[in-house]
Amino acid sequence: MLRAIPSFLCIAALFCINPPAAVAGYAEAAADTVEISFADFLERAKARSHELSARKQAIHVAETRRAEAEASRYLPNFTLTTAHGLIPGVKNSDDSFSNNQLYLDPTLRNDWEDWAFFNQFEVQALQPVYTWGALSNAINASQSAVDIARFQFEADEKETELQLFQLYQGRLLATELKRLTDEAERTLRQAERELNRLFDEGSDEIDDADLYQFEIFKHQFEAQVTEVDQNISFLESAWRIALGDDPTTVYLPAENFLDPVPAEIRDAGYYVSSALEHRPEVQQFSAVKQAAEYGLKATEAQNYPALFIGANYRFAYAPNRPRQRNPFISNPANTSSLTVGIGIQQNLNFFILGHRTERARVQSRQAGYALEAAQQGVQLDVNDKYKDAVVARSKLEATDRALDVSRQWLRQEQLDFDIGFGDVSNLVDAVRKNLELEAEHKQRIHDFNIQYARLMKAGGIGLSGILPTQ
Repeated sequence: MLRAIPSFLCIAALFCINPPAAVAGYAEAAADTVEISFADFLERAKARSHELSARKQAIHVAETRRAEAEASRYLPNFTLTTAHGLIPGVKNSDDSFSNNQLYLDPTLRNDWEDWAFFNQFEVQALQPVYTWGALSNAINASQSAVDIARFQFEADEKETELQLFQLYQGRLLATELKRLTDEAERTLRQAERELNRLFDEGSDEIDDADLYQFEIFKHQFEAQVTEVDQNISFLESAWRIALGDDPTTVYLPAENFLDPVPAEIRDAGYYVSSALEHRPEVQQFSAVKQAAEYGLKATEAQNYPALFIGANYRFAYAPNRPRQRNPFISNPANTSSLTVGIGIQQNLNFFILGHRTERARVQSRQAGYALEAAQQGVQLDVNDKYKDAVVARSKLEATDRALDVSRQWLRQEQLDFDIGFGDVSNLVDAVRKNLELEAEHKQRIHDFNIQYARLMKAGGIGLSGILPTQ
């Protein structure tokens, strides 16, 4: 026994068989509308990303620290100290002492009536000669810090690229759904006019139940249209924020349709090995481990005496205080001296050094464990994304086959209906199912593209393995 089909569905089915010609796109391009490919969209959005710009500054900060560490190889302690002020002269009661022998005069006193400017300059230089590797390991650790910052930026960049890819794909999906709803909306209006005409003519083909069901269906459809329109509005705003251009400019995807990305999913082992080699997160933790190892070596070197060459030059001049030429006597207000020599520097607080060394060993082990944890986490992430991509591909292929069957079914019902042997119920079911599968097919394409992009990111390949650069 065939189930009863409302008459308005029969009318809608007839219109869906031969819908009116659809205009290209869902909106006429305005004068300031710009079509943009994904490659250009990605380039512009990344260039205008304040988050990426902030992350990039961390690399510059690390590079300045590395340059500072490298500069400490030569004269890390090179200082100039000056002193300036007023100083009283000297006077004596015995004129038998010359200016070079004033230090022998017991009657020598300050002359508080004779004042002059006093100037002093002192230069100190310290050049390490051998530090047991403390300096070289500190420089290597600073280089590892640069690598850490760079890998962190690359990880953030890959995440941003994936988000932009989702944003672009979401716009394509919204465009496709908008196109479908526009066609369905036109069909629905025509069906409503035909239904009202039949009701006004008092046709026996419809009754009040048909009108109620049509009103319910129309309100449900209006809610779906509102959702699609709001998604379009949201995505337009998101695009303007991402591109950072004039808000009066409307950007549209260069592609007119949402198609599956060219994809060939390999075995999971391929993506795992690629991720362990190329994932920025793994490289970052590897750099952290290297930095910790260099830090441990630098800390251990502090337990040994460092050999250095030192130099000290001091010059002071006060015109009202004669210089004493005796090498064993120094007049600090008027003197010139140079000292050069080789020495050692040793921190004798071995308790503090021991605790520092132990802390560095713990940090080195901690970095090793963190690297192993990151590798395990990457493997789990790749397997999870691989599973999602395979399932999404399977769903897309199943939907493709179902859509082909639905189209064959619809064509068969159309032929049967045209020659007078068709069943209205079967025709309506075929039309409705075909429309549902058309929408579902676009959603499956979108889901597969996103899941495959996530797999590429998890495998350390990124979007370069999906889309051409140009």
